[in-house]
Amino acid sequence: MRRRLPASIVALASACAVLAGCSTDSGVNAQTLESTEPATSVSLTAQSFPSSASSPVPVSSPAASTTAAAATDSGPLAGEAEAADRAAVEAQWTQFWDVYLAIAITPAADREALVATVAVDPTKANVLSDAAEFDSQGLRTYGTLGHRISWPQPINGATTAVIDDCQDRSQGGAVNTTTGNKVTVGVARDHYQGSLVKGDDGVWRVAQAFYLKDEPC
Repeated sequence: MRRRLPASIVALASACAVLAGCSTDSGVNAQTLESTEPATSVSLTAQSFPSSASSPVPVSSPAASTTAAAATDSGPLAGEAEAADRAAVEAQWTQFWDVYLAIAITPAADREALVATVAVDPTKANVLSDAAEFDSQGLRTYGTLGHRISWPQPINGATTAVIDDCQDRSQGGAVNTTTGNKVTVGVARDHYQGSLVKGDDGVWRVAQAFYLKDEPC
């Protein structure tokens, strides 16, 4: 069983994180099951894009979304609260990736406010940094992401939550804004895990994200 995520935050968004398999040169925290230290955050570069010919990792059956109330010893009301929290976390996690896909084509003056709806610092700052890097490289994202959500642990009424996501990135990637040529195409299954926090306003936002490079989904 995978241990709980470490408390430190790393850069989440990167060209690799968007729609291609990740490497240790990406801005995502590449984490193995045995790792006890967070991976180093590095800058986004066009050269960090893995080839679109990269083979997907071996897969298991898709994990179904489990937003339905989980059976607990505390009765149906506790189950309903768990289901509501999971639904809210899943919605914000998915929205976070939608925001990331749109960040490079969002006017620079509007980016911070947009990212603040789905992420907290330093993840928010990392996304904004990646957006600027996209600009400098003349890149933007295209396409869509698919999400297969599962839950490594219950939320149990806490203000933090951990979510697993076997993402389908095969319908998107990065494109050169000058030539219109696609730089990368993602793969059908990439395993991510996120940690979200619930703010004083009652809104869940992404605090950490990990690419589980040695854990197929």
